[in-house]
Amino acid sequence: MRDMTISPTSGARLYDQAVEQIGRAIVQGDFEIGAPIAPDQLALDLGLSRSVLREAFRALESKGLVQARPRIGTRVSPRALWNFLDPHVISWRLHGDDRSNQVEELYATRLAVEPVAARLIAGLADADAVEELRALITRMREAMAARDLHAFTEADVLFHTELLTRSGNEMFGCFTTVIAAAVRTRETLVFPLVEETTKGLDMHERLVEEIATANPNVESTSRTLIREAHGEARAALGHWDRSGALS
Repeated sequence: MRDMTISPTSGARLYDQAVEQIGRAIVQGDFEIGAPIAPDQLALDLGLSRSVLREAFRALESKGLVQARPRIGTRVSPRALWNFLDPHVISWRLHGDDRSNQVEELYATRLAVEPVAARLIAGLADADAVEELRALITRMREAMAARDLHAFTEADVLFHTELLTRSGNEMFGCFTTVIAAAVRTRETLVFPLVEETTKGLDMHERLVEEIATANPNVESTSRTLIREAHGEARAALGHWDRSGALS
């Protein structure tokens, strides 16, 4: 298992650090599935109080990563029980050897949900939603001009989560975290803001105009937009896999 360190002077709460360090170690395979974990010993190793570590393990159990059973103790859960929609689990996978699978699954989820959401918004004739989407495209263009990757990504995240929350399907709102994680791979994997990004913005504008006019091609346009972003993610992923920079 990799060394785990908890720093009282890091600025992050000890509880948050414990969840991050142990959760990342589990997801990235430093603990074997089914392996026992002794929280008391881990508390000693990390220099944490038992109460802090107990709270951290409750959080990890809520993510499906560990199971605590009487007379059995705490063990790493089978992967089938992990909450793969949890934003921490997604992040830990993206920063580990499973990152390629995580990227593929994120974009597959986008393809399954977003085109339908776009079609539903188009059927609502929601002028406020259209104006909000246009405003977010403006923010993306401003960030692009300023070469501000973070601002661009945040506006892009808001654009795509807006599609879900404005769709009228309340269940789609449960996917906002996953869709946000997929869109944020631009920043996580450091996609460059290049000519392809400008083309993507043009595609965003086309999508919004098709929503505004209830164009029957709106689902197809949404799928094209997502596939092009997926291509950028794969290219960036190839760079990181070669350099090992995310490991």
